[in-house]
Amino acid sequence: MPNEVRHVVVMGIDGLRPDLVDDITMPNLVDLARAGTWSTHHKTVFPSETRGALTALATGSAAEINGIAGNQFYVRDGFPEQIFTETTHDWYAADERLEGKLVEAISLSETLHRVGRPFAVIASSGPGVLPALNWRGAKRDQVGFNVRHPQTAHPHAFAARVHRSLKIPAGGVSADGPKAALKVFEQEVWPYSKPAVSILWCTEVDSAAHLYGLGSDQLREKMQHCDEVVGALMAWREAQPERDSIALLVVSDHGHVTIGGLVSVADSLCAAGFKAAASFAYPATDMLVRPGRAAGIWLRKDDPILLQEVASFMTEQEWFGGAFSCAGAPASNHGRVEGSLALELLGAGGARAPDLFVHLGNTVDDDVAGDMGSVYYDAGDYNLRPGGGTHGGLHRGELSAVLAGYGAGLGRGRVSTTPSAITDIAPTILSLLGIPQPRTMTGRVLRELTMDAPVKIEPVSEEFRSIGTRKVTALSGMRVMGHFYMSEGRIARGT
Repeated sequence: MPNEVRHVVVMGIDGLRPDLVDDITMPNLVDLARAGTWSTHHKTVFPSETRGALTALATGSAAEINGIAGNQFYVRDGFPEQIFTETTHDWYAADERLEGKLVEAISLSETLHRVGRPFAVIASSGPGVLPALNWRGAKRDQVGFNVRHPQTAHPHAFAARVHRSLKIPAGGVSADGPKAALKVFEQEVWPYSKPAVSILWCTEVDSAAHLYGLGSDQLREKMQHCDEVVGALMAWREAQPERDSIALLVVSDHGHVTIGGLVSVADSLCAAGFKAAASFAYPATDMLVRPGRAAGIWLRKDDPILLQEVASFMTEQEWFGGAFSCAGAPASNHGRVEGSLALELLGAGGARAPDLFVHLGNTVDDDVAGDMGSVYYDAGDYNLRPGGGTHGGLHRGELSAVLAGYGAGLGRGRVSTTPSAITDIAPTILSLLGIPQPRTMTGRVLRELTMDAPVKIEPVSEEFRSIGTRKVTALSGMRVMGHFYMSEGRIARGT
């Protein structure tokens, strides 16, 4: 490469759908992509939820390898409750419960520490984001700061310096979070350590999409605020003596779709005579239900007949959008539950997988909604309403994510239509820095985005369909160099 890459700065915009980015709302991001690289078929993981996606970004692997199967999930370890990732305390409590094995894959944090290269995460987001991106970073004296939750910062000496110099209040920053995060990076991180990898993660777009919907003025306003930070970050890079060794990436963790209808999967199961709850703390409970866009079902004990009865009931509901279970045989595309596809196709198999994942489907308004999507959602304890945005499932809108780059080691004026995924970001970063990726990092290096001559890649379209039931679960995607990239999961038309 003409310019050695020494530093990669990643700006993450939580919940940003790539098809909402345009010259009017986000001109700086558009300029960055035009001058550098833009991946038009970039995807997230399943479930398409923030903490699972960010762990996938940090580890370069999906849930069946890294162990974080979404924002909440159950582990069959004798405890009755689900594992949550909402706060830093949730992470450490879960890690203690699992005897130090909450995250099962090697992360960017650990990889960079092993080779003596600094790593930093600065967030304007919920308290669970920092451990998702920099798990155990505090033990490595790596920089972590959340302007909304400054008490979680580490190391302590760095946090004290930020408090003295920037006067961030003890209760955190409630407005202009992305600008505050950038200020922490520019003034208190870069001058002192010049990290090999820095991640700035901002949640404001995601929050606005949830609360106000995809066509709202509030969402556009938050997108514009984040775009101003993209422009400021580009200007910062140009002002650095090291600019020719700095690469910038702008990414998101998932897209959004519109809530068209609400449902409680647990209540529906109970109304049908099944003994379902969100916890196994109640002795009479036969199954634990995880809410969201994809309802996870764990049985108290192995009971294939009961599991098939549950699947058959859910298949007949208007909100049913597809069934997935662990493969019925090694390398099979079909799940052990009749009429389901294998969770391994989604990267969501493994020991922590539920007995059944039921994807909630599109509402009757989905075709009218067009690409924005209109879907069913099990809100659980979240106070979300129809018309707001949501994510977590397999609709094309929530699987889509942003990946753009500019600077050292990256191509110029290059638009890539080759599918990529959030699990490819960490391997690509390490490749740019000349650092070998660990064995658990299963994503591929996106050489089609680098300054090297474009690699000729010919993706192959694939579609999988379940068998044995009236409603057919379909999963479409593209295969690239042995990697399968999901496009959409749905009930197949005409069935």
